Amino acid sequence: MHKLIDDRFEELVADLKYMLSFRTDASLYEPTENDPFGRPMTDALNAFLKRAESYGFTTRNLDNYVGYVDTSTDKSLPLYGIMCHLDVVPAGDESLWHYPPFGGVESGGRLYGRGSFDDKGPAVASLHAMRAIRDTQSLKCRFRLIVGLDEETGAFRCIKRYKKTEEIPLHSFSPDGAFPLINAEKGILRLTVRKEFDGSGDSFVGIETIRGGVRTNIVPGKAFATLKGIRFPDDRDGFEFQGDSVVANGLSTHVKHPWDGKNAILLLLQFLAQQDIHSPLGDYVRELHRLFRMEYDGRSLGIACHDDVSGDLTCTLAVIDADRQGCTLKVDIRYPVTFDGNEIVEKLKRIFGQLGASVTLDSRNAPLYVPEDDPFVQLLLGAYTAVTGQAGKPISTGGGTYCRDMPRSVSFGILFPGEESVAHSVDEYVSLASLKKAAHIYAEAFERINGKK
Repeated sequence: MHKLIDDRFEELVADLKYMLSFRTDASLYEPTENDPFGRPMTDALNAFLKRAESYGFTTRNLDNYVGYVDTSTDKSLPLYGIMCHLDVVPAGDESLWHYPPFGGVESGGRLYGRGSFDDKGPAVASLHAMRAIRDTQSLKCRFRLIVGLDEETGAFRCIKRYKKTEEIPLHSFSPDGAFPLINAEKGILRLTVRKEFDGSGDSFVGIETIRGGVRTNIVPGKAFATLKGIRFPDDRDGFEFQGDSVVANGLSTHVKHPWDGKNAILLLLQFLAQQDIHSPLGDYVRELHRLFRMEYDGRSLGIACHDDVSGDLTCTLAVIDADRQGCTLKVDIRYPVTFDGNEIVEKLKRIFGQLGASVTLDSRNAPLYVPEDDPFVQLLLGAYTAVTGQAGKPISTGGGTYCRDMPRSVSFGILFPGEESVAHSVDEYVSLASLKKAAHIYAEAFERINGKK
């Protein structure tokens, strides 16, 4: 089984390069009656299923929401699931990429491209691990690779569609996190904060517009404002001044680890709050700077909290869109598994309500926690140790995976301890050595599930 993974690794890489060529930006396309996430997303799903069929697997497409790949159609065998997704976050400013985000370029032992790490790489690795065990062993159970198109939005409409009509696996894992294994996922709140202005203020001095961020689950790498009558400093690190515009340059990353980035919106708010601007928007900017500061734990908002299972709350001001008529914010909060998300939302409603702003809860994902002594958790940890030679203990994450919507599920890979987390980043890549190792771990897990060890 393991030899087949090594012998076929070039095929695995070729399959991943092929899938990286599909531009599957979440929410980029207009939905239609037959293509709920847009035709290009449907094309990517069908391409993946067709590649699986070429390897002799049985596949099914559920109304272009989600598809799956089966090792067997014998329903008398117990079913185990693997859950991956083909949608990706937008590439952002593609001029910042050293490699084309949808080019699948191999360089220096890495394969670059949006989705190479999150989550097309793990999907292809899982497919080839299933292929290896099917071709070498007599299976006493079924393995089903479930492939969705709506993970990055946080709505998980693909998994919800699956659960309406399809069999729920006895246990599942999602290779959409980190090794050794993630048994705790923080709760996720996505909020819109809206404040209206009357459009008044000095027409010659003030802030005209503020824009920043692309998605709620990305720490914004750029933000800009247009101003009138403001004298810019001659030089200031991290900012660009062009005519009436100021651009703040930060560093984008996934909101689940905001400390790895630099929030350009917070940088811009800090700069603007220091200017002598007195208008409805200018005054509100100073309040926003007071509430968010240059921090990621919600301390200034009064919502900071911690537990020993999953760590600290994180709070990211991810999107801003403001002008003289109003200001809209998109905020992402990841809270510890033992806390109540409703209390956090109510506290924010009170805080922003005092400023004349409204808070709307756009989406909520309940936290997930599976105890370390769970037998399925221990089986997967055993597979990790068998391949790597390293003992593993479960960890927690601020990320959100399909596991939240599928019973008896945990996240298993693909980030190894000590590796750089590149999900949602410019020049996203997957290490080819790590990709191969992950395929071995998944195959080893399948073998243990199958009862051989």
